[in-house]
Amino acid sequence: MFDTFRSSSKLINTFTGHTDTVSSIDYSTFDDCQLLCSGSNDKTVHVWDVDNDKQIQSFNGHSSAVYCVKFSSYHYHNHRQNVICSSSSDKTIRFWDFKHNKQLQIFNEHTNG
Repeated sequence: MFDTFRSSSKLINTFTGHTDTVSSIDYSTFDDCQLLCSGSNDKTVHVWDVDNDKQIQSFNGHSSAVYCVKFSSYHYHNHRQNVICSSSSDKTIRFWDFKHNKQLQIFNEHTNG
C-alpha cells in the first residue's frame, strides 16, 4: 500500500526562505486564503500564501531556534485577529499578528527550552 501511495504522490510546491532546518509547520485558511506558517532553527517564523506561492510575512524576535509554530484559531474566532503562536529554545512563547506585522505578547517564565 505504501508503494502505491509513493508512486502516485507528487511534489506540489516548495517554499524557500529559511536558512536552516525547518522544525515546525502549520496550515490554515484565513479569509479564504490558504496559509502555511513555519518555524526554523534560523530563529525565524515565516508565513506563506499557498495560493500565490509567496512569503507574506517574516518574524525574527526569537534569539534561538523556533521549535513549534501554530495558527491560533482562538484569536481568529474570538477576536478576528490573524495570530501565530511560536515557541523556542530561547525559553519564550510569542504571539505574532501576521496581518499587522507585530508581536502581540511574550511569555518568558520558562526555565528551560
